[in-house]
Amino acid sequence: MKRTPFLIFMIVALSLLCSCTKKAATVTDGTTSQYPISLTSVKMSDTASFKRSNGKVCMEFVDVSVTYPKFFIDKASTAKLQKLFTRMVLEGNDSLDIDDALKEYTRATLNSNSLDSTDVNEYAVAEGAVSDRILIAVNITIAYHQHDILTLCKEETVKKDEVSSKTHQYYNIDLKNIAPIDLSMFRSDAFGAVCKALKQQLMTQNRAKNSDELNDLGFFNIDNLTLTTNFCFGENGVTWSYLPQELAADANLEPKITLDYATLKRWASDKSVLKRF
Repeated sequence: MKRTPFLIFMIVALSLLCSCTKKAATVTDGTTSQYPISLTSVKMSDTASFKRSNGKVCMEFVDVSVTYPKFFIDKASTAKLQKLFTRMVLEGNDSLDIDDALKEYTRATLNSNSLDSTDVNEYAVAEGAVSDRILIAVNITIAYHQHDILTLCKEETVKKDEVSSKTHQYYNIDLKNIAPIDLSMFRSDAFGAVCKALKQQLMTQNRAKNSDELNDLGFFNIDNLTLTTNFCFGENGVTWSYLPQELAADANLEPKITLDYATLKRWASDKSVLKRF
């Protein structure tokens, strides 16, 4: 009978040890995955003033906010993943680190709206000569991290005077081999079937019976709908996002079409990430 307290103590201690082991499986970005990632965020801004071809002086402001992998498995894997991130998302080259790539990306974003312009001296701007303003906000975030798949979303908002537009681009990475996920996740002979399913789902989402009814709703070029790499993974399936005026007449509409995993797995290639669902 004297050993009973000791046995109870050992049982409680083992129970606490097991519970601590389970908690250690929680990854730093709030998901459960075989390959956890430690994330960090950084922001960068830049401005420029220039004169348009019509003689108007324009001030441009760019703000870029980026969430990216700070650590992944080990030093070598971290370097490989960050280089892929730099190349895919920031459109830089492998020789650049994240900070330098972000600086170049911010400057390139700034210059993209003033390629046909000439610099304006600071005195002219200070005198109140500015007549136009362009505000560009880029926000790069983690959209999905499950099944050892990482999806990044780049949201770009551009406001020119009173007109504002917003677009989304997606980038998908297979964390098992630190490589981009592209259309090779489908069999090469299945592209037509996937396009047909996307078109059918677009009609279902909009309660249209055919292409003519979609056209009446503002969609066009539906018969030539293409399979793009601008897609993201989610809890219920893969969602394709099309740019404004790519499928619809509305300049502010980004058509999104989701196909569930059960449907997509019918067309999966041999080593497709779709087989993880």
